[in-house]
Amino acid sequence: MLEKKPTMQTIHNGIAATMERCGFTVQLPEGARKGDSPVFDREGGCVLDYAGEKGRLRLVLSDDRLHLLSGETGVDLSDDSAFHLDSTYLLVLADYDERDLKSLINEICEYLTETYQKKDKIVISNKSVQTVSKSAARSGALAYDPITLASKLAAMFPYFKEEIRKNLDAYGEFLCEDFFVNVANREIMGVINANDPRDMKKLFNILGDIYEDGTNEVQSLIAVTILGPIKDDPVLIQRIMPYLTDTMLEPVLAVSARLKKSKSANMRLENPPKYKPKKEKKSGGILQSLMGGGAPGLQQQ
Repeated sequence: MLEKKPTMQTIHNGIAATMERCGFTVQLPEGARKGDSPVFDREGGCVLDYAGEKGRLRLVLSDDRLHLLSGETGVDLSDDSAFHLDSTYLLVLADYDERDLKSLINEICEYLTETYQKKDKIVISNKSVQTVSKSAARSGALAYDPITLASKLAAMFPYFKEEIRKNLDAYGEFLCEDFFVNVANREIMGVINANDPRDMKKLFNILGDIYEDGTNEVQSLIAVTILGPIKDDPVLIQRIMPYLTDTMLEPVLAVSARLKKSKSANMRLENPPKYKPKKEKKSGGILQSLMGGGAPGLQQQ
C-alpha cells in the first residue's frame, strides 16, 4: 500500500524536470526552508503547488483521485475552487504499486508536455478547459468527451488549440458540431485523401482510443460528424477499414449505409441544428437522430 505524502513526493520527483521545461517551478509550503519537501498535508489529502509566467498549477491528491488544477498568477491559493480543473487521474493508494506510479508519472508528463510546452498554447484562460486523462478513461472513472478529442487532435494540427479557444469564447461552452464541421473535418479528410500510412495511423489511433472509452456523444461525433462525410465512397471506405477498431467498424458502416439511402439523414449531417444555449444535458446526439433512435456497437456510459 502506498502512503499519501511519500507518493506525492515521488510524483514530484518524476515530473519536476517536465514542469521546469513547461515553465513551472515548485513552490515550498509557507514556513518551509530550502531542502524541505514541497508536499504539504491538508485535511483528506496532500498538495503540490507550481508557479510560472503562465500561471499556477496545483496537484491535489484526495479520495483515490489526483487532480491537476490550473489558475492565473494571482489565484487565491487558499481555495481550490478558484482554480480550473485541468485533468483527473485515478490513484488508488491501497492497490497501486511502484509500476502503477511510474505509469501515472509518465502520463502526467505527457499531458504537461502536450498542454503547456507548446509556445502557441494559450495556457491559462478565464474559460475552463477540462479534458479527461487516459488513466481516468481506462479505469472507468470518467469517459472521453468531445473537447478531449479536439485537444488530442491538436497534437496533429496545432492551430486547433486557438480554434478551440475561439469556439469557447463564441459559445461559452465547446460546441463540437461547429468545431468539427467548420474547422477540423477538412484537415481530417485531407489526411484520409492523402492516405499517408504514418498520418493515417496517427489519426485513427486518436479516433480509436477516444471512441473505445468515450461517451455516447463523442462516439456519435466520430461515427457521424467526422467519418460520415465519407458516405458510401467505396475507395475511402476501403482506405479507412484497416484502421477502424472492432468497436468502431459496425457503427461507421451502418452510418455509411444509412447515408447512402436517406436524403433526410444527409441533410441533418450537412446542416446540423443551430446553436441553442444548453438547458439540460442529453445523451445520444446526432447519431441516434440519424439512425432513427440508435445504432449498433455504441457503448452506454
